[in-house]
This record gives sequence, C-alpha cells and structure tokens, in this order.
Amino acid sequence: MTDYRPANAYQWLLARVGRWPNLLGASARRKLRRAWAARTLADFEDELRCLGPDDIALDLGANIGTFTRRLAATGAMVHAFEPDPDTFARLKEACGDLPNVVLHQAAVGATNGTVRLYRAPSDRRADYSEMASTVFSTSRQYRAETIDVEQRAFADILDALPGPASLIKMDIEGAEFDILREIFRDPCRWTFGALFVETHETRALDQIPAIDKMRTVAASLARPRINLYWP
Repeated sequence: MTDYRPANAYQWLLARVGRWPNLLGASARRKLRRAWAARTLADFEDELRCLGPDDIALDLGANIGTFTRRLAATGAMVHAFEPDPDTFARLKEACGDLPNVVLHQAAVGATNGTVRLYRAPSDRRADYSEMASTVFSTSRQYRAETIDVEQRAFADILDALPGPASLIKMDIEGAEFDILREIFRDPCRWTFGALFVETHETRALDQIPAIDKMRTVAASLARPRINLYWP
C-alpha cells in the first residue's frame, strides 16, 4: 500500500492539527484528503488492473455508477448497492445493461433492517453528490428529507457471495464507522482482498481518534489490504 506519511512540512502540520477532534482538525483532515487523493486513486488503479472475470467486486454506495462501470470493465462480477430510489434509477440507467453487474437498491450497514435515509429535497436531488445518509441527519446546505429504505449487513453481503470479494469500494456516508469497528476487532478473519473506504470523521469529530488508530493498524496488515483514504 502507498505510503501516506506527509510529504512536506505543510502536510506534517496538517497531520498534526488533524488529530484534534474539533473543527480545525476536521478542516486539516479535509485538506490532507485532497492532497492524498492522487495516491489513493493510484492504489485503486493498481487493484483494478488485477481484476478479471474470475473476480467479484463490490461498489457500496454506488451513486450513479461511475466506479461501478470502472469495476465492470475489468470483467469482474460487480454488485452495486445504492439506497436512494432516485439515484438508484440513474444507476440503473447507467449500468443496468451491463451483464456482469447486479444492482441492489439497498443501504449497507453493520446490521440488517429498515433504516431512515436522509437525502436532499426534491428540488436539489439532480445534484447526485449531495448527502444521502442513514447516519447524518443534517446538512449545511439544506433541510434533509427522509424516507425509509432497506439496509443489508456488510458481513451478510460477503457471506452470500459465491467466493471472496477481491475489491470493495465503500462510500456510505457515516455507516462505515460500525462496519469498520467490526472489521478491526479481528482484521485477519476477513477474506476480502482489498477495501477502499471513504471515512466521514470530519462530520463526526468524536470518531477521529478511532479512525486514526484503524489507519495505523491497516498500514501494518499484509492482508486484507485496507485503505481508509478514499477521497
């Protein structure tokens, strides 16, 4: 895995301030994430090059399918999960014709059940990048609407596959915290090959120490490969 240590004095300062569980620390972490985006995407490209028709990939928080299509282009069997019904319709339009893609209109979390999804109001939903989260109920840009959606447990999704997932991309807007705690209780028991996660601790400042500890553990693992720097 790529070295994510700061590359210069400015990044070292950002890394130090980013450990603070406050708004200043959150700002520093966002700047570091942008600085490291190219490294993370290069790591992801390396994993993509290793995929083929015998592999399974997961796109958790698939949105409108940008990375679903990238994964599918390798020939791997791709399972893409997206809970928002409007965004799922766009995902289906973009990827529904791909023979090696299975689309799931569901959220992903640590448990199975029905959960409340907070999403952009109808007059702003055309901007697919806006918040849709089962964890964060507020936005600085708007008052979120809510709907109930199905949620599937991460561990159960993996167990239902015909074999280990080779590559997983996870961008699930805060629902990753509970999943990561489950993974890092015993990382070596998991059979997936590589996992790339966007962590949202800048919106949940109390999670900063836990995410930093997980990143330290992840850097020491030979397998599975866990990258917590997805941009």
